[in-house]
Amino acid sequence: MTDPIFAPISEILSRLEKREITARDLTVAFLDRIEAHNAALGAVTDILAETAGKTAARIDEMRAQGSDPGPLGGLPVLVKDIIDTVPAVCSAGLPFLSDRRPQHDAWIVKRLRDAGAVILGVTATDPGAFGVRTEAVRHPVWPDFTVGGSSGGSGAALAAGFGYLALGTDTGGSIRIPAAACEIAGLKPTYGCWPLQGIRPLTHTLDHVGPMARSVADLVSIWQALEASGGPRLPDNPVIGFDPSGFAEADPIVHEGMEAALAGLRRLGCTIVEVSLPSPERVIEVHGVVLLSEAAALYQAEGLAEHPDLPDLPRSNLKAGGDIPASRYIRAMQARKEFTRQVDAALKSCDVLMMPTLPVTPPARFAPSVLIAGDEHDFTLGLVRYTCLFDHTGHPALAMPASAGRDAPGASIQLATRRGGDAELLNVGAMLEQELGLNLMRHGNPGDARDGRSAP
Repeated sequence: MTDPIFAPISEILSRLEKREITARDLTVAFLDRIEAHNAALGAVTDILAETAGKTAARIDEMRAQGSDPGPLGGLPVLVKDIIDTVPAVCSAGLPFLSDRRPQHDAWIVKRLRDAGAVILGVTATDPGAFGVRTEAVRHPVWPDFTVGGSSGGSGAALAAGFGYLALGTDTGGSIRIPAAACEIAGLKPTYGCWPLQGIRPLTHTLDHVGPMARSVADLVSIWQALEASGGPRLPDNPVIGFDPSGFAEADPIVHEGMEAALAGLRRLGCTIVEVSLPSPERVIEVHGVVLLSEAAALYQAEGLAEHPDLPDLPRSNLKAGGDIPASRYIRAMQARKEFTRQVDAALKSCDVLMMPTLPVTPPARFAPSVLIAGDEHDFTLGLVRYTCLFDHTGHPALAMPASAGRDAPGASIQLATRRGGDAELLNVGAMLEQELGLNLMRHGNPGDARDGRSAP
């Protein structure tokens, strides 16, 4: 029988329901694992051992009495620090909020609790969710490489086997970039699908909250437990669209991952067509204007833009955002409408869009920049280059591995579909995951040899 730590969520939920394992024993196993390895990784910033133990005991008691604890009853999960979680310290990675303990759970945290999940703790984020490398967190498999960000603590925690599900937030790619860096799966849902109440905002119009897990199949289990069925239906053999000009600059390994994924989709009976999507150069230009302008407005409204303890990256970003004229922001918002129109038009000729998650394989942890097709790019702008489009258009986007690396992370791809089609998108991703046959769950301890993982 599969080690519970590394078992698929569907198997664990079945074993919990049958009382073959207890929520209490499962919770203790994960807490012991976090205790043993988190000091070296820094992925979990506040461990909620006492409350997690009480929740697990209550769930076991409910089952013993014949009561239903919920569709996730007893499942150990983690939450990004930027999302209010009682009684954790939720600082959003900002030093001046280091003693902040929210009085109420965020909407999505309450939703998890109502479904019976056991919250083990909160995970590290880049300060204020500015950035895409969560620098304080060490990669559990490749210590010299970035874990991505700003949900880097969630990605690293999953790769280290600290939980089955971790919540992340995504404003330009902050769920999907750590998913790529940590060889896991992450969904940026349809904009507005999960309310943002109780989550520290970064922008007015780009923020999303979504799930991260060790496989797309696990994301399917989570989505089925938390969301009622519905949304656009896809055919059994969906048409897949991609824009080869949109990632011509990408590294060879990224192209190989795309080819492997396309070949897998063809074997599944999917038709592949070429479509036209917005230019990454134009999207990045617009993204920088919108994100920085809105972030500056939010921090200035709170009186925090000049806080003496504000870290350098947020400070410089807020300064740049405050200098952007309103006319430029208005033009950027108009361009965003055009991006949305282009993506919607592409989805009239296909059911699912596919593109790389990153133009490069995940870079070194402290790399000053990203090299794309021989040109040097800002680290953040280089990594959000392909992800930020769907934050602007609101379409659901799934990041998943397309290949497994041995000495460094492999390639990751994105799948996207019509707004509201999250469940169907996950199903397509799960079929592709199975077809590719990637066994990416880590069996062993952080820092061990890559046992249990596929060779490239």
